[in-house]
Amino acid sequence: MTNNRLERFAHNLDWNLLRTFVVVVEEGSITAAANRLLLQQPAVSMALKRLEQTVGQKLIDRRPGRFDLTEAGEKLHGQCRDIFAAVIRLPNVLETAGEDVTGHLNIYTVSHAHNPSWDRKLESFFRMHPKVTISVTVATTVDVLSGVERNIATMGLCDGIIPDGLNKSFHIRERYALYCGRGHPLFGVEGVDFDDLRGNAYIAFIADDLGGQHMNSVTAVRAIGSFGQQVRGVSCNVEEVMRLISANVGIGMLPDHLANPAVEAGKLWQLPPYHDLPTTDVFRISNPNSILNPAEAAFLAHVGDTEPLDHCLRHHRD
Repeated sequence: MTNNRLERFAHNLDWNLLRTFVVVVEEGSITAAANRLLLQQPAVSMALKRLEQTVGQKLIDRRPGRFDLTEAGEKLHGQCRDIFAAVIRLPNVLETAGEDVTGHLNIYTVSHAHNPSWDRKLESFFRMHPKVTISVTVATTVDVLSGVERNIATMGLCDGIIPDGLNKSFHIRERYALYCGRGHPLFGVEGVDFDDLRGNAYIAFIADDLGGQHMNSVTAVRAIGSFGQQVRGVSCNVEEVMRLISANVGIGMLPDHLANPAVEAGKLWQLPPYHDLPTTDVFRISNPNSILNPAEAAFLAHVGDTEPLDHCLRHHRD
């Protein structure tokens, strides 16, 4: 489109149609969208038709038994998500208070992404900017990625596969080992092999779903050892996974630097494999297309040179 045509398109577009379209996609049906929007079904159908006429593309394939986004609909939905994420963040962007940095930080993180250098960065940042506020949400790998991609989170601390469109910096590396609790028949037994593990109930991280994409190295060990098929418990929180293993609900994989104190206290016992243990990397991630408030911009700059930590090394600086 030429610039004049683009201007006319933006001027003529009813932005309420975009909101209706997003709700239709989220609800998966015209009827459900109408109920959510407190409108009649014909009004929602007409709004969708008007939007399709405005953009000149069919957006949803609606036939008996089908309700699928077309390629154009997929692209428009992605743009709408960015638009509404930017609108949600406008109040934060407009926050000002003279020369003081103000605003709110929203951090999404997987659990126990511990790095003392990060803690020191937090301390120094909030000492310099006492009017800034922060919220921290512990979530699954998928939810952390989604929060950053949708511009809801200022920054994420996340393992797994990081999309190419996001900024990432190495934060920590963890090594995982398999453990059982004190009441397990294999507790304290030397010379355990993979055959002894088969059929045991398993405690899994949500991302450690056999065949999943975000804990490949851990999932691969389960597949090689042929254990963990009977998943009895799941959590995205390391502390809760450890609690379930210690309570003998099942065996499970844990970062060894976090499990070692429980091993030394006689609450956990390490099971095979004992060598070539899987590792995962956690990254600090942010969205380069995000509209930042002053606090967020200052924070991302401040933590940009946080020193990474490899928990797999026997000796590291705290």
